[in-house]
Amino acid sequence: MADVEEIVKVSRNYQVTIPAKIRQKFQIKEGDLVKVIFDEKENAVKITLLKEPWK
Repeated sequence: MADVEEIVKVSRNYQVTIPAKIRQKFQIKEGDLVKVIFDEKENAVKITLLKEPWK
C-alpha cells in the first residue's frame, strides 16, 4: 500500500484535522472513534480507526 501524506497545522486547542484523502481511504466519518498512539520505536504518532463491534 502506498503511503498517503499530508501536512496539517495544529490549532490553538492542539487539534489537528484528518485530511480528506486519509478520511476517505479509511472511511472515517464524523462521530467515529480513533486511537492515537505514539510509537517510540518509530518515533511516530499513529492513528487507528476503532470499528464498533456491532457494525
